[in-house]
Amino acid sequence: MLEKNIIEKINNLIKNYEFVYITSDMRGFLYNKIINDYQKFFSALFSSLKNNNVTSIIPSYTYTKKGIFDVYKTESKLSLLTKWSFKEKNIIRSEHPLFSCIGIGNQKNILKKISKSAFGRDSIFDKLYNNNSCLLHLGRPLELGNTSIHYVEQMGGATYRLNKKFKTKVYNKKKYIGTDYTVFVRNLSNKDNNYISNTNKISKVLKKNKLVKEFGDLKNNTNITVLDYKRSIDIMIDEFYKNQNIFINKN
Repeated sequence: MLEKNIIEKINNLIKNYEFVYITSDMRGFLYNKIINDYQKFFSALFSSLKNNNVTSIIPSYTYTKKGIFDVYKTESKLSLLTKWSFKEKNIIRSEHPLFSCIGIGNQKNILKKISKSAFGRDSIFDKLYNNNSCLLHLGRPLELGNTSIHYVEQMGGATYRLNKKFKTKVYNKKKYIGTDYTVFVRNLSNKDNNYISNTNKISKVLKKNKLVKEFGDLKNNTNITVLDYKRSIDIMIDEFYKNQNIFINKN
C-alpha cells in the first residue's frame, strides 16, 4: 500500500466525521518501508484531513505528576506523531498536565475549556462522545490498547480505580492556569489491584458487533483501524456493566 493510498483510505473511512482521535505507532510502516518519510506523510495526511473539515485530536501525554507543566513548552515523548504535531504551527493543546491532547483543524477549539478531570465530564473524551467523532488506530492494533477505556471506567464507576488529585502547576507561557487536575487511577491502597489494562476482550466484542473497520496487516503493525466513537463507547459501557473486569486482566 502506497503512502497516497493510505491517506485516501483514511479519508474515505472518516469522511463523515468532524473529529478523529488518533492512536499511532509508525514503526511498522517505517520498518516495512511502506512509509519512507513520516514527516512528509504527516504533512500530507493532516493537510487533507483539514481540507475535508476533519479536526484531528492527537494524544500528547507527558504524565507530569509534580512540578510545572507548560502547555506549549513541556514536550511529550509519546510517538513520532506527537513529536511532529507539537512543532506544527496553529495547534491548540489542552491544559491537563498528565493527559494533554493536541488539536489540528478547523474545530481545534474543542480543546479549550477542558475539565480538570482527565476522563470525566467535559474531558476531551466526553466532548468526543458528544460530537461526531471516530477513533483511528494507525499502526497500532486495537488489541494493544486505547485510552478511551478509562473514560468508560470512570463513567461506569469502576471500583478498582479512584480519582487522584495532582499538585502539578499548569502554565501557558508565563500565565498561571491552575493546579489540582485529576486522573482516574488504579486504587493502589487495595493490594489485590495488581492487574494491568487489557483491551483484548473488548476488542473481540467490538469486532463481533461489526463496529471495527480494519485494513492492512495487524501482525506487521501496518493497520488502519477506524471505529465510530459514540457507538463504541456505548457498547463498552454495556459490556462494563455486564462484566466489570472487561478492561483488565482478570476474569
